[in-house]
Amino acid sequence: MTEKTINPSLQLILDIAEKLILERGCRNTTLQDIADQGGLTKGAIYHYVKSKDELFGLILEAGLQQTNRRFMESVSDSVSQKTSSRGPIELLARRLHALSDGSNAIGLIFIYLLSQKDKPAIAEILNRYYATSIQMTQSWIEVGKQHKVIPEQVDAEKAAKMFAIFKNGLQIQNLVSLESGHVPDDEIYVFVLSALGIKDV
Repeated sequence: MTEKTINPSLQLILDIAEKLILERGCRNTTLQDIADQGGLTKGAIYHYVKSKDELFGLILEAGLQQTNRRFMESVSDSVSQKTSSRGPIELLARRLHALSDGSNAIGLIFIYLLSQKDKPAIAEILNRYYATSIQMTQSWIEVGKQHKVIPEQVDAEKAAKMFAIFKNGLQIQNLVSLESGHVPDDEIYVFVLSALGIKDV
């Protein structure tokens, strides 16, 4: 997975891929299917990625970037409007909840790639996804500290790694235990507060 600017053409490819993944699953979605749905050639897709797996990695990365944008916008809104900082934390809790949902393409891609971690190219995609996720979470924690919402003594790196474990666990839990249902939003919200040593805001 490499750093790429998500331009409108690439965004169209990512959107079509997500739609097909939800309809057919990761294994049954091909680059040809994506090209056909978008009225594109496979060459247009190969302009951005070398393989289906790399395209799936881009979807994971785009999901992180979107969450990061929304979080920073929510923080900015809270600061400018001098409102409660509950908004950014609720946003993160909702994002964690969405990842545990079987109808979420990002969760399906994560499980699909995880099942093939023995392939070096896929291991690299997953390692980068993990590292980027940790880095973003650390930055969110540092922003929370700057705004006096998160206690100064919270170790941002350790907390970020624990969140990664929790997030990955939610994604896998849905796959192995459908009968148990999803963890409710409010329980995830309470977990986030507790993990960061925050009293309800």
